[in-house]
Amino acid sequence: MMAEWFVYLTKCSICLCVLYGFCKCLCAGSTLFGFHRKVMLWGVAVCLCLPLGKWTTEWETGVQRPLQVWSGMLAEAWPETPDVAEGQTGKVEVRLMEKDGAWNWNLLPWIYWAGAVAAFLFYGLCYVRLWRLLRRGERVRGEGWTAILTDEPVESFSVGRFVVMNREDYCAFPLIRLHEQMHVRLRHTWDEVLMQAFTVLFWFHPLAWLLRKDLREQHEFQADEGVLQQGIDAKTYQLLLVRKSVGAKRLAMASGFCHCSLKKRVTMMLKKRTNGWRRTALLLALPLAGGTAWLFARPEMNVPQLQEMVAARETANEVPADTVRPERRYVEVENGPEVYDVFINHKGVVLLDPWGRRYGRKREEMWPDKVEEALSVSLVKHFASLQKTFKTGKVLTIRISTRVETKEEDLLAVEKAVREGIRSAAKELSRTHPEEEVQPLLKVNMVYNKPRSFNTVRPKSLKELEGR
Repeated sequence: MMAEWFVYLTKCSICLCVLYGFCKCLCAGSTLFGFHRKVMLWGVAVCLCLPLGKWTTEWETGVQRPLQVWSGMLAEAWPETPDVAEGQTGKVEVRLMEKDGAWNWNLLPWIYWAGAVAAFLFYGLCYVRLWRLLRRGERVRGEGWTAILTDEPVESFSVGRFVVMNREDYCAFPLIRLHEQMHVRLRHTWDEVLMQAFTVLFWFHPLAWLLRKDLREQHEFQADEGVLQQGIDAKTYQLLLVRKSVGAKRLAMASGFCHCSLKKRVTMMLKKRTNGWRRTALLLALPLAGGTAWLFARPEMNVPQLQEMVAARETANEVPADTVRPERRYVEVENGPEVYDVFINHKGVVLLDPWGRRYGRKREEMWPDKVEEALSVSLVKHFASLQKTFKTGKVLTIRISTRVETKEEDLLAVEKAVREGIRSAAKELSRTHPEEEVQPLLKVNMVYNKPRSFNTVRPKSLKELEGR
């Protein structure tokens, strides 16, 4: 779960980079402020939703490779934690210590959530200050808005349907009051709430904060435009901006009269209105979104030549690289990360790793038709540790133990399921790993313990199965 969350954050961060660059190009020198606002808000929604799609592609390219490698590193750092049964308290800790740098990876979630909580508390404190200010001020109700008058030297701002102003400014500067009414009418507060939540999740991404800043600028441009459309003289309004440009910004979540660069606001008021045809530039977002989705796509098969090579060897009556050696060899092998145990009882029930050394599924019973899926999942999950053993010259070993009463057809069914499970794991791994890394997995060695009585296979912990 943690690995999936950080992969999602990574993909959203990539989308945010694309969105910010697109908005910068789209908004440059344009006076379509309402249109820019909608593009930014919908762009944030796309950034959050696009990574949720399951995209696939036929071939993997060098551009897609880094993201796939990063996803694999996260999956390796935080594998799914199996249920720990009674008597297995130490097994999960041992696996974590065996992974290089696992403890360093475990610090990452703490750092992320600490930053998110800090950003959340920052906004929370701002809202507490706002609530206190709204509670103390005198209320003057207007049409669709409410003025909060205070004797404190605060900069005028609006939040929700409230316009907070100093009592003297409220009487002396009706244009400031009109400006804040435009913020209320255009519902800019809800945009701000959305961007606050966005920056809490992506506090680590500088473009998230810059996008929030740019959106607030569009709010100010839009409010200024609304004031001038009421027939107000532009020069009078600009002189008022200069006069009130000095002041402390008290609240981070509010839309204030002087929350934007004075030079930018004056420039936009003097700028010639942009032609509405510029909105057609939004069509460029379609190939950008498609290209980003393609970047997130996982290849269906990285090396199809692998199956063709195996098929050619089978038709040539050679011993194929992805099949188990046909003879049943009763030998003793030492335990290791490359050794997988399979036990078949007298009823044909299979226990993958009955002693819990590899799968973390101690005493989990299944029929032969479930062995393929369980083995494939485990091989993919532990592939990193298997690679280390392959480099030492060892090969994957499947060690099968049976009872003297185990039927021949049950043993054959399990052997077939094991072969198919290995092929399935190789196909899955080939999507994210090159051929030379996957090929050693197919060189499987299957060994057998001599059929024996049930008690000699497992002295006590599996005796309960005898009476089932």
